[in-house]
Amino acid sequence: MIDIKKINYSIDGIQILEDLSFKFDKGKFYGVLGPNGSGKTTLLDILNGYKNAPESEIYIENKELKEYSHLMLAKKIAIVPQKFDIVFPFSVSDILEMGRYPYKKKFFSLQKKDYDIIDRVIKEIGLEEFLDKDITTLSGGEEQRVIFGKALIQTTPILFLDESTSNLDPYYSHTLLSLVKKRVEEEKTTVIGVFHDFNLASLYCDEILLLEKGKIVTSGKTQDVLNSNKLEEVFNIGWQKYKTEKNTFVFPKLGDDLK
Repeated sequence: MIDIKKINYSIDGIQILEDLSFKFDKGKFYGVLGPNGSGKTTLLDILNGYKNAPESEIYIENKELKEYSHLMLAKKIAIVPQKFDIVFPFSVSDILEMGRYPYKKKFFSLQKKDYDIIDRVIKEIGLEEFLDKDITTLSGGEEQRVIFGKALIQTTPILFLDESTSNLDPYYSHTLLSLVKKRVEEEKTTVIGVFHDFNLASLYCDEILLLEKGKIVTSGKTQDVLNSNKLEEVFNIGWQKYKTEKNTFVFPKLGDDLK
């Protein structure tokens, strides 16, 4: 689905990503973990075409990223960003309809099938009460749900989540990630999500990439990475690990037990 080879990216002489190579398979949920400044968001920005790494090789469905037009890419990748700055007072309905714009024919309105998709997502996320509201009047969590909905309405084979639950309470964090996981399992969507909450990653991700200083320190099945000693090395902190039959949950040690 996505094959990257030797991604290098720097800003003002500071290396952000260095010789980063990886293959993301179709129908898997990948989590990207790492300290602040390890290059997690930059990786998504490059894969989505927001930032340019000209000497890197990036293939999406066996086609080089640079060969995609903006419209073609919008039909392949949807993204839920860490923060979505909206200053114009669009209604929530307007924002959700934007998720279908890549499929809208010029000079034509959205079709019934587009509104069927929009209505389904509205019900799944519970956005009915917000439809006529100005997006700029919503709380951070409410706005995040709308942007999440817009991305799901885009119905792309690839979905990027950049700390997409940072403004959400536990109920909506799990509601939305469960919807994403369902699309991974039923529609073979490929998801790459940046997480700071390791336990959310443990519950929903199939595989983990652990980054440090722009390099992949380790990668593999989620439970294998969370149970490795690499977390201690990368984050310079000790972790208490609690294992269930399916998952490993990790919590930082406190006080004198930090290491």
